[in-house]
Amino acid sequence: MKKIWSRIASYYKNAKLNVKLLLTITLIMMTTLVLVLGGLQYAFSLYDEQIYAKSSQVLMMSSNRIEEELESVEEVSYNIAVDPSIQKMLLDLQKNVTGYDFYRLEQKIGDELKKYADQETCIDAIYLYDSAGREFSAGDGASPLKKKDKELALSQADPYEGKNYWMELAGYNGDIISVRLIRSYGNLDFENIGKLLVRVNLNKIVSGLPKPRGEIAGNIVITDGNGVFYSEKGMDAVKDYHFLAPNDQGYSIERVHGERTFVNHITTGFKDWTYWSLIPFHMMFSKITAAKYTLVLVFMFMFVFLISLGFNFLRKITDPIQELAFTMREVQRGNFHAVDLLEPAMVDQGEVGILYRNFITMIHRIDELIQENFAKQLLVKETEFKALQAQINPHFLYNTLESINWLAKTNKQRQISSMVEALGHLMRYSTNFNRDFVTFEDEIDMVNSYLTIQKYRFGQRFEFHMDVPFYVKKYKIPKLILQPLLENAFKHAVEPSVGLSVIKLQVDQEADRLLIRIEDNGPGIDPFILQKVKEGQIVPKGTGIGLNNIDDRIKLYAGEPYGLSIENLSGKGTAITVILPVQTG
Repeated sequence: MKKIWSRIASYYKNAKLNVKLLLTITLIMMTTLVLVLGGLQYAFSLYDEQIYAKSSQVLMMSSNRIEEELESVEEVSYNIAVDPSIQKMLLDLQKNVTGYDFYRLEQKIGDELKKYADQETCIDAIYLYDSAGREFSAGDGASPLKKKDKELALSQADPYEGKNYWMELAGYNGDIISVRLIRSYGNLDFENIGKLLVRVNLNKIVSGLPKPRGEIAGNIVITDGNGVFYSEKGMDAVKDYHFLAPNDQGYSIERVHGERTFVNHITTGFKDWTYWSLIPFHMMFSKITAAKYTLVLVFMFMFVFLISLGFNFLRKITDPIQELAFTMREVQRGNFHAVDLLEPAMVDQGEVGILYRNFITMIHRIDELIQENFAKQLLVKETEFKALQAQINPHFLYNTLESINWLAKTNKQRQISSMVEALGHLMRYSTNFNRDFVTFEDEIDMVNSYLTIQKYRFGQRFEFHMDVPFYVKKYKIPKLILQPLLENAFKHAVEPSVGLSVIKLQVDQEADRLLIRIEDNGPGIDPFILQKVKEGQIVPKGTGIGLNNIDDRIKLYAGEPYGLSIENLSGKGTAITVILPVQTG
């Protein structure tokens, strides 16, 4: 893989400009397409979560509403079971009532049951059975209970001893029965005097739910441990789907009847029922999917159109550049007349046209400079030759000083020997043009050699104090900065003075600035003269490297914020501060 990428990179690097631009545009377009599709996919995932959150909220509200209705039915069932009049009539029925008396009790029980049946719209029918198994009913009798369902329901009443029990009716799609055993409470003997069945239609409850419309309106399904017992849109709509809930709440995208469907479920504590919401996927994403494919097609069309349009456009740019590159190769071989074949008038006034004209002007100017430089080089060589003839060989001078040093040591003239050695060190240091920057330590060594000579000259007439931190000695500074300043101090403070002169060298560092201060106790400088010197109106007298020279060198090297600062100490001497940038390498 690494070799493949290396070949691709090499091909791209060596390809022509038009090929590079074409590949770059293609890569940009493809990258944009991938990013757009990735963004759409991310938006789809966010949309899934929003749909899930919304449908979960709706499903939770629906399940709560259904269970609230069923709890209301339980309350109706309980009220019937403890109704004093119904209890009395059931007890009367145990006395072998026949004929008109039985008919009268039957009518009264029917009227009482009807009042309770009308309390909840979801109640289809109420069935009351006395201890002899005779049935009394109220409500919708259009769909009577099957015999086996009735027997199964009545058999479930005894184990619960008066508590309510919900039984799902298989094959009725949402019809469930509230089963309760009626016991006598009058004499506190809790005798079984009857059984009560309340038939509830879930369709009536679900149809009254505040359901959303549009994209997230789907099919509500309820399952128990035995499978589906209610589907809002009929059992055929879910007969091929296996409702398995791995957890109490969640969602997935699955196929129901071969169609992608958004399936959301929630399990409640009410008989461990699981509520399901099935929303066809295409209802939610049909428009977005169409927009996605439309975007891809438009993108592909734009890609082909831009490639064809860009290729012709690129040729107008790359052809002149290739011609210019060919001319540059000819000039590189020394054929300066190749630029005469270029026609800048054929190129527009844009960057390429400017490049043409500037290149032609540059080549003509270079040709002129070459001719001028050739003539000047001849003159310079002749001048250098004459200067070399008149130059004193410094090695001859060094050898002479060594001879004087050797003779002084032979005659035990230690002062002369020390002065000659110091002078030799100064001359080697000052005439070494191979280094423009030296370490502070090297500059201090040169200062010590200079002071050695001055000690023999002035004896005990001056004192020199030096305060240099150890870490400063490795910093780099321009060469020949300290010696000229010390020479200035000796000239203006020590020479004219008859008393003891004190010269101080102090070095400090402030952030990234190096401050070198040389202070003497001489007569100082007249402020008026000092101002004229700073303005350049008065040139200081003296020999060697002057203060202005040092200041100019520092500013050329480091910039305007750096240089020399001369301070008059009001009759107590002069202080010169050198400001340099801290440079460790």
